[in-house]
Amino acid sequence: MGETSEGRRRLVCRCLGVASFRILDAARAQGLASVAEVTKATGAGGGCTTCHEEIEEILADLRGAPVDPWVRHENRLVCEVETRARIEGSLESLIVPRLTELGVSLDGVEIDGLRVRVRLGGRPGDEVCRLVAEKLRRYVCGDLEVEARA
Repeated sequence: MGETSEGRRRLVCRCLGVASFRILDAARAQGLASVAEVTKATGAGGGCTTCHEEIEEILADLRGAPVDPWVRHENRLVCEVETRARIEGSLESLIVPRLTELGVSLDGVEIDGLRVRVRLGGRPGDEVCRLVAEKLRRYVCGDLEVEARA
């Protein structure tokens, strides 16, 4: 069986922070059949529109319609690149300056779908780790699973 939109949870709409399972849940519950309906119900697709093809893929999967494997592959690549850019941009511009004030450094980031692992240098403590997680959820997506630690 091939990959479907229900596979790994991911950040579909990077502008507005809407995860794949939120779109799936809304489409199922409300019988959404178009990108416009998804945008109205969830906000996904209401920004730059880069995610429209991915939303169309999710809707096709729900209808049981075939999705070209190349389109699915392209959607995953765009999603991964855009998600990484959104997370790293938020870290660099909004979180690292605060970490620097606290004497903590950002030593690494691993991203896998909605899971983000942030490695901090110095002595971050639990409060700083919570701060990083809260800010990433606020600036990127409330559904991120963030693990921040030294």
